[in-house]
Amino acid sequence: MAPPSPPPGRPPAIVGVMRGVGEVITEADDAFLAMVGYSRADFAAGRMNWAAMTPPEYLHLDAAGIRQAAESGGFTVPYRKEFVRQDGTRVPVLLVCAFIPGTRGAWMGYVVDLSPPESRRPEAADAHAPLGGEPLPREFYDRLVAQLVAERTRTQAMLDGADALIWAVDAQFHLLAANAAFQRAQVAVRGRPFAVGESVQAAEYGDAVLEQWRAVYGRVMAGERVALDSEAGIGDETRHFEAVISPMLDARREVAGATGVARDVTAQRRAEAALRASETRFRALAAASPLGVFQVDRDGVLLYANPRVREIWRIPEPEEFASARVFGAVHPDDRARAYAAWERALATGVGAEQEFRLRLADGAERHLRAQMAPLREGERVTGFVGTVDDDTERHALEQRVRQTERMESLGTLAGGIAHDFNNMLGVVLGHTEVALAESAALAGASAELRESLEEVRTASLRARDLVRQILTFSRRTEQGRAPVDLRALTVESMRLLRPMLPANVRLELALPDHAVTVLGDASALQQVLVNLVTNAEHAMRATGGGLLSVSLEARRDGAPRARLAVRDTGSGIAPAARARLFDPFFTTKPTGEGTGMGLAVAHGVVTSHGGSIAVEEPPGRGAAFVVTLPLAPGAPAPAPEAAPAPRGQGRVVLVEDEPALARFATQALTRAGYDVTCVHDGESALRLFDDAARAVDVVVSDVTMPGMSGDRLARELRRLRPTLPVILTTGFSHLITPESVHELGVAALLQKPFGARELVAAVRTALDAAPGAPPTAT
Repeated sequence: MAPPSPPPGRPPAIVGVMRGVGEVITEADDAFLAMVGYSRADFAAGRMNWAAMTPPEYLHLDAAGIRQAAESGGFTVPYRKEFVRQDGTRVPVLLVCAFIPGTRGAWMGYVVDLSPPESRRPEAADAHAPLGGEPLPREFYDRLVAQLVAERTRTQAMLDGADALIWAVDAQFHLLAANAAFQRAQVAVRGRPFAVGESVQAAEYGDAVLEQWRAVYGRVMAGERVALDSEAGIGDETRHFEAVISPMLDARREVAGATGVARDVTAQRRAEAALRASETRFRALAAASPLGVFQVDRDGVLLYANPRVREIWRIPEPEEFASARVFGAVHPDDRARAYAAWERALATGVGAEQEFRLRLADGAERHLRAQMAPLREGERVTGFVGTVDDDTERHALEQRVRQTERMESLGTLAGGIAHDFNNMLGVVLGHTEVALAESAALAGASAELRESLEEVRTASLRARDLVRQILTFSRRTEQGRAPVDLRALTVESMRLLRPMLPANVRLELALPDHAVTVLGDASALQQVLVNLVTNAEHAMRATGGGLLSVSLEARRDGAPRARLAVRDTGSGIAPAARARLFDPFFTTKPTGEGTGMGLAVAHGVVTSHGGSIAVEEPPGRGAAFVVTLPLAPGAPAPAPEAAPAPRGQGRVVLVEDEPALARFATQALTRAGYDVTCVHDGESALRLFDDAARAVDVVVSDVTMPGMSGDRLARELRRLRPTLPVILTTGFSHLITPESVHELGVAALLQKPFGARELVAAVRTALDAAPGAPPTAT
């Protein structure tokens, strides 16, 4: 490669060569002597000292160059300085030096004259005599200068191409070198760059910044490598820098200055601040979330969870939480299924959704629903993030809905059975009352016959009450409500039940001295008490008897309420059976000893009375069923006195499709003095009515019949004759409600089964209230 040549019209640079030891120049060529204005005779006459020829402000550059040469293998980076000529003027030069191996302190320097061509000394133009010999060819010096300049250019280009700020200072903080990024920053901060040799402790930085950097440089000059964060106002924004300041050592390993590298980390700090803000927002959202938010590793160890997860798992402290394992609290019955789903998710890398139960330290169970999404490093699943929801309340609601659906199904079944059963009970009850009336009229009727008929009537009435309780339990009928004294009801019930209890069961009553009045159905509430006492006695059979206690009290703290408790000392109730105690047909009794309806009926009755029933575990063995009912003001309704059988007169049309029931009703009304015409369907009744409209005083019709129903018949009759009293009878019908009875304008609604006295009384009442009705007979 040909050496570079100077541009056309520009004279070549003048390069001088010198040698020396320490500060003394021992040899110099004519070109160097011409640069500094010395003749060969002047040089020979006395020693030349480069330090004495250097202006004071450049001595630190020479010192730094010497240290650099010692550290870098003997060569200095070319640097600019000035020499003082013999006549006192100055000449700018580019200097590069190298230590000469083998001689301590010996060096050789190459000096390029940087002064304008017109100011150069004429005698120096061709002065290229070598040190102690013949002049070297001009191309040698041109090549040397070109190589020196190229090397310096390459080094500076590398430094200027870096984004980091790079600089070096001497022990007095004078700038030795700096790259373009450093100088651009200085222009932005102080309006101008630093010149080589200028102190970097610039006043424009302000006292606080200067004090910080003096402290940093002081530590570095003491041999410490310092890392620090700094800020600088550049333009309209504050820039953040991370800097490392390192000691610069000379050949004697002494600190002669410092080098600095600073990186602009403003974008990184902003990103970190944005990340912290994002994390803060996430944690705030997660903390406020009603869902549990969690992260687990592939071993199931919780790495993060919001407070809701700790609340669900009942982990009070973060330290305990950090080491908690997800599967540790999973219900044993659900653990295998939950773990299998976890393993599938790990193997496939697909998210999972599952439901499982927790069994907590206190034995409580929670139903949870969890959703998970995988976290990956490459193709490997490292864990999961997800949400967990406490589904216990929803699960309980679903259980209640299913219970309600079962109740509805049972109610539908009960309603269908009740209709037919009430018809049969009506026949039995009605004909029994007719037989009783006949036996009373016969002088020769035996007392045994009357007692038997009374027992049949009593059993029929009990069966009627039982059907009504089933309908009440299934919410298919409304109960009659009146004030009931629970204390008197309990005393009467225990008097009847005491003979039924075995000798190994001791009965204990704890009742108040005053009445405890609630609003309800006395028969239904008595059935609740009977069922609870019967269950308690059965629970103590396996333990050989025990104590059965019944207590009643009126509480007036808060909402006034009556509290009836039935306790036993039996074997208690298994936890698995607690959730199903009040389910229809569920029983813990052996096959053939229980129907599973006792507690279900009790629950239905109490709930329909606006109360609650719950099971408790008293200290020791056994169980306690506690019934709570709202107190009602007033005294319990007195028992009605038996009234004489009512009689009357008038023409009655009876519509009944059950023949036996029709015969009973016809006999009962006929014996009471009424003229009865009986038909078996609504169409026949209408035809009869059309034929003899004025010969009918009252109509008694069943509701549920083939063809035309009783309520439809009532509408047709009211259309034909609005003032005609109509009485409807029903064992059960979803078509008849108190609202529909009022809308139809019927005189009365009789619930089957009914006796002769009730039927006759309803007819007489309806006729008495009707305008233009026939006179009654007594």
